[in-house]
Amino acid sequence: MTYDDNDNDGRFPDDSRVEVRYPRSRHEEHGDRAAWPWLPGTIVEQCGPDEWQVCVEDRDVAVLRDGRPARRNTAFRNLYYPLCFRDSSEIRRPESAVPGPSVSALRVDATPAVRRTAAPAVRRGRSL
Repeated sequence: MTYDDNDNDGRFPDDSRVEVRYPRSRHEEHGDRAAWPWLPGTIVEQCGPDEWQVCVEDRDVAVLRDGRPARRNTAFRNLYYPLCFRDSSEIRRPESAVPGPSVSALRVDATPAVRRTAAPAVRRGRSL
């Protein structure tokens, strides 16, 4: 079954700002998933009854177009952010006490996992 915009149950609407559990390093990726940090992100879409695609918008997990890690001084327009699939237990509304940078208008094109050398599906720049 495919989900479209009308199938979103409203818990995490498309394009809403969230925090998502996501590893910042290979070490964390292979560690306890419950210990992964909460990073800022945006809901791309709801993919199933309890599954969402999320763009993780934290500079620490951003990569270059070819999948290499981005250096701290890399221009924002050259950053690609990973997409991941998460259920409701790994997504939460942002803490209002912690102001986050506004990231808007991202483009989907390159790599979904933590710092891979190949470049599959990610969003670039700012969210939609």
